Amino acid sequence: MVLATVVAVLLHYVPFGRPTLIALTSGVPFLLVIAIVAVVIFAGLTHWLGTAVAAVAAAALVYTQVPLIVSADTPDGPRITIATVNVLKGHADVRAVESLVRDSDVDILALQEVTTEWLDKARVSAIAQRLPFELSEVVPFAAASGSALFSRTPLRGHDTIEGTAFKNLRAVTDLPGARAAKVLTIHPAAPTGDARDWVEDTDTITDYLHKLGDGPVIAAGDYNATWDQARFRRILRDGYSDAGEQAGSGYLPTYPTNGRLGNRPVVGIDHVIVRGFVATSVRTHFISGSDHRAVVATLVAD
Repeated sequence: MVLATVVAVLLHYVPFGRPTLIALTSGVPFLLVIAIVAVVIFAGLTHWLGTAVAAVAAAALVYTQVPLIVSADTPDGPRITIATVNVLKGHADVRAVESLVRDSDVDILALQEVTTEWLDKARVSAIAQRLPFELSEVVPFAAASGSALFSRTPLRGHDTIEGTAFKNLRAVTDLPGARAAKVLTIHPAAPTGDARDWVEDTDTITDYLHKLGDGPVIAAGDYNATWDQARFRRILRDGYSDAGEQAGSGYLPTYPTNGRLGNRPVVGIDHVIVRGFVATSVRTHFISGSDHRAVVATLVAD
């Protein structure tokens, strides 16, 4: 058990690129239970050296998760609401996303795995009525590749992150307290096969974000990575933060919602990454027809 705890700490800090190790890293938060059980067992056996070693290992593992439960100070200012939804190759219920946009009063909606048919439905729904400005790109016969942004405020300065398996789009918009904010919908490849595409896409997206120059940024999407992935956390420097970490929202699993456990996702791979904003809250919502929960973040310009 102590060895498992030490391995969990190692998995958190080392940017592994092999599929098996990537999958194991996704389970790091669950190993907290094993770490605590190890301390209790050694203490019950009055094995004080073992207890001390287990306690140190457990403390190290707990330390890796503390940022997720400690919230940042929130500045005053108008609230901005961002939502990200993976619509599962166009199978997500448009009405469910419509309800999310309405009930959460969403200002910017980032979508992944959109199709032409799904967008056609969205354009005649309350999604487009509330968020009339759109940037989208779909790939025929590659349903997982399409992405879109819907916004309450006009979008300009369109760009695409080159060299990634799926479409990663960027636009510029003026938000309350944050003029010329860069907003992105993010979707790197999944860590399947030898995970080479995932490694390359994640590194490409990281490099792109860090070359955007000054100014506020919101990059929301299906990152196909948990917060414990060291390669993912390379994004979180030079002013970038995970909104969930800022809000102290704790562990927020988002995937999968269509497996044997039903709407009980196991891993948190959908994120809202920000620069120049502070998140006041981050929450998830079930979307029928999708295999991801939506992530909704409320932000204040910093």
